[in-house]
Amino acid sequence: MIEPFLPMLAGKAEPFDSPEYLFEVKWDGVRALASCDEGGWRLWGRDLADYRPRYPELAVLAGLPAGTALDGEIVLLGSGVPDLHGLLARHARTGPEAPCHLGVLHRPVTYLVFDALYERGRCLFGVPLQQRRELARERVARLGANSVRFSEGVVGAGRAFFEQAVAQGQEGVLAKHLASRYRPGRRCCCWQKVKPWSCVPAVIIGYVPGRQGLRGLLVAAQHRGVLGYAGLLRAGLSGPVRRQLTNLLAGLSRPHPALPCPERGVWVEPRVYCRVRSLGWTEGGRLRGASFQGLLGSADDAPGLAPCPASPFLLS
Repeated sequence: MIEPFLPMLAGKAEPFDSPEYLFEVKWDGVRALASCDEGGWRLWGRDLADYRPRYPELAVLAGLPAGTALDGEIVLLGSGVPDLHGLLARHARTGPEAPCHLGVLHRPVTYLVFDALYERGRCLFGVPLQQRRELARERVARLGANSVRFSEGVVGAGRAFFEQAVAQGQEGVLAKHLASRYRPGRRCCCWQKVKPWSCVPAVIIGYVPGRQGLRGLLVAAQHRGVLGYAGLLRAGLSGPVRRQLTNLLAGLSRPHPALPCPERGVWVEPRVYCRVRSLGWTEGGRLRGASFQGLLGSADDAPGLAPCPASPFLLS
């Protein structure tokens, strides 16, 4: 019997070309592993939670040969681009009535398979990726289910593939060494995620206090022409940076946030500007995967971010 195990994770990289790497779309969905053996089919995620009640339409996986385990991504496909917001709204509901309530029959999910980890009960962790993917492609083809597809890719031309994927609106690309072994639960350099990072100017409106003065920054940025709360930054704040920011913000305290903010924090006058690296905006108007990238010299370096005294965003 195949016991659930943790998925292998990828590091980060910039776009590159290499004949030793496979490049495939980084699907914007929910990572999931699936297996089928004498005890039936299983579907689980990074926390080893049982995903079967959430995605009953994937019961077609019970048609896999006994002793099979696959790795892939659950997505909610729209016009070729995954709808992560819609998928997460469904994923958050775990009750037995959830699938019917969210209209499974009208918007079924798709399981995009990119790896095979067990074949007729034999563990494939030590088998090179290239061979595992051939087995995965064969298993998906023989299953013949519309809700289970194989995630195709290209070898070598990583930069061109990345540009094409981003132009289509995809989250990014995964680069995997063709000879890589599978390491459950580990983040390895032989798998790399390549995403379209960008930098935006932001203004600091508060911070979350911590042992080193602060452990997070609350920032605002312009989105669709409106200045608003953009997120809590934790990444990019090294020890020296935290100390520098603590000293810089010490004399700028104010009783209320300069902009409406759902978080709790120590509020400061919006006079300190910074660069924020992110993967774009969420549907709710927050920066995705945001990290602090350094301070800006003045408001002139961050056009549109300086609230004037008459600004409707300033609170008394």
